[in-house]
Amino acid sequence: MKWLIVCMLLLSGCVQPRILERQGIITAVGFDKKGKLYEGASVMLSFQTSHSSMSEVIEATNKTSKGLRQVLEARTSHDLVSGQIRVIVYGKELAEKDGIFTLTDTLQRDANIGALVYLAVSEPNAKEIVKSKKHEDTPDIGTYLYRLIEKNLRTESLLAATLHEFIHCYYDVGKDPILLYLSVRDDKPIVEKVALFRGDKFVGTVRLDESFYIKILASQYKSGLKNITVSRDDVAPLLIKKEGKKVNLVINEIKTKRKIKLISQEPVPHFRVTVKLQAEILEMSEKMKPITETNVHILERAIEKQMKKEIEQLLNKLKAYETDPIGFGEIYDHSVRALQLTDKQWYKLYDNAKIDVDMQVSILRTGTID
Repeated sequence: MKWLIVCMLLLSGCVQPRILERQGIITAVGFDKKGKLYEGASVMLSFQTSHSSMSEVIEATNKTSKGLRQVLEARTSHDLVSGQIRVIVYGKELAEKDGIFTLTDTLQRDANIGALVYLAVSEPNAKEIVKSKKHEDTPDIGTYLYRLIEKNLRTESLLAATLHEFIHCYYDVGKDPILLYLSVRDDKPIVEKVALFRGDKFVGTVRLDESFYIKILASQYKSGLKNITVSRDDVAPLLIKKEGKKVNLVINEIKTKRKIKLISQEPVPHFRVTVKLQAEILEMSEKMKPITETNVHILERAIEKQMKKEIEQLLNKLKAYETDPIGFGEIYDHSVRALQLTDKQWYKLYDNAKIDVDMQVSILRTGTID
């Protein structure tokens, strides 16, 4: 027993003490390209003896991310701690021209950085995002960005955009990563779009309402709401007034199931996408007749028609960008026996692939009619 106590005392003496007031806790990092060098900006949160906190942004330029870290260490008296990094932002130019895998791979090799760190692309550059002074009631911009992204992911408005997800999609043949796209409005960072990648390079964006369809095609959807604009002609039997061309609907409590099947591989890959969606009508922009079980099918068919149209438009846009965030290539690879598919081979096939969309909408309840 005595020997056990002695060993415990010796081991405890080996632990390096960390004084809170000397720690510089990094909560967000931004990377940009400056010529042939990387330009980094880190948000550092430090604690004062009066138990108050203060955040500041320290900047550096170097050839590598580890070199950036060394320069940053030389520019503060605090011991920089990276275990609380919440968000990493890459400038659009860097992501578009050089790609971000080199920087991202370095992060995943750092044992102090968790795999659930959020990644994002920014315009015009990452430095402007992390240097923003408008971060509501949060102690620093890193915490604000984390809460902003987490809230949208929690309501399923956006897809997961973590370090783990990016690395996983990057290495998987037949599926490309997507990240959040940040911009500044009224000097405040906001989530404006979703960034599309081909491999590790940024190739374009889709709107947030379009990203809803990427979400339901790539996985299941269990909550949130969606605005749908349908043709007045498609719901005419339900309308009291006959004026105008469009009717706006809001559906919520959305639940989806999707199935993607490879029908044939010759002469071109042919997929059938089936999406089953259940929801309730939260709001309608027009006064309508009483909606019964009989005529609710009119609404369902109108929503199906519009959603199918929007999905087909999205798929054409993704093909134009030569990116496959939904993972059709992954399904193709798994469906064809003894196939050693490469990304280069898949992109050639993907350009001519035929994709049929089948939407099946069920309205469970109807809500407010304005």
